[in-house]
Amino acid sequence: MSRCSVDRACRRRHSFRRIGARRYRFQWQCFRRRNIRALPFSIRNVVAGCVAALAGLGATISLAEVSEPERGIYARAVEHCRGHAKRPMALDLDKRVLCFDGQIFPDLDISLANRLEDGGLAVVRSFGGDPLSAIRLAEVLRERYATVVVYDYCLSACASFLLVASTKAFVLKNTLVAWHSPVGGHLCPLLQQAKDEGPRRLEKNTCPDAPAEYRSAYEYASELNKWFYETRAIAPTFENPPQSIIVRRILQNKFGERGEYPPNLMWTWNPRYYASQIKTKIVYEAYPQSQDEVDVLAKWLQVRVIYDP
Repeated sequence: MSRCSVDRACRRRHSFRRIGARRYRFQWQCFRRRNIRALPFSIRNVVAGCVAALAGLGATISLAEVSEPERGIYARAVEHCRGHAKRPMALDLDKRVLCFDGQIFPDLDISLANRLEDGGLAVVRSFGGDPLSAIRLAEVLRERYATVVVYDYCLSACASFLLVASTKAFVLKNTLVAWHSPVGGHLCPLLQQAKDEGPRRLEKNTCPDAPAEYRSAYEYASELNKWFYETRAIAPTFENPPQSIIVRRILQNKFGERGEYPPNLMWTWNPRYYASQIKTKIVYEAYPQSQDEVDVLAKWLQVRVIYDP
């Protein structure tokens, strides 16, 4: 048995059985719209929000390390996926390019991803969605040693799990990658001491009156997130979602103004932090250079995004 085969067998044994042991429905905020569109409540509602609160990004390498031919391959793959590829998922005839474009729904059919050739491309555009489905897809992409190519936008669970799914990722210019904290009726905001001993982080945790079922699901989500990042995080001080010192201070100020968590608010994370935090090597063709540039990218998505300079 080859080394790759052994790695895949181990990953299947320790990942999908563990994930599949519990089946949850979820509630997720769709940031494409200003109002929350929630699926019916169950334990998975909590898991989705909790896992998303604990999500992160990856390490970076210089754009100069990506050759012109490679960039050309990525650009052609994106154009293919923008075209008449079936949504939300399609695989080209050569099985070298997997397209994913859309919301990450529960019980997402990832059978096409299993057919992607080793070393192929996973071209992604998504507002996010169900973290458990995102993790399932991310694990398959890692098994295939795929390069993740992101275009236009990658928000929430997309940034948290798909961007860091494999060993390499490439973010095209004019693409918005952003994170947020979870939403839920039994989650309360709090300022929490950061592991790096810097400014406190604005987080969400279960409210004092949260049902026991809700608390249990939150704990499970935390464990699931920890498992996901065991093989992806570098720094022991890494926390999810990632927040730079600048972003933490902005979130603190917004929380202090009204005493509540700012609604529909997301943030970016500057690539200069990645190499010391996450193993995935991520290249931005052009990270935004200002809040104005982020505002332009975010406006048509109907989200508010803090720029991390």
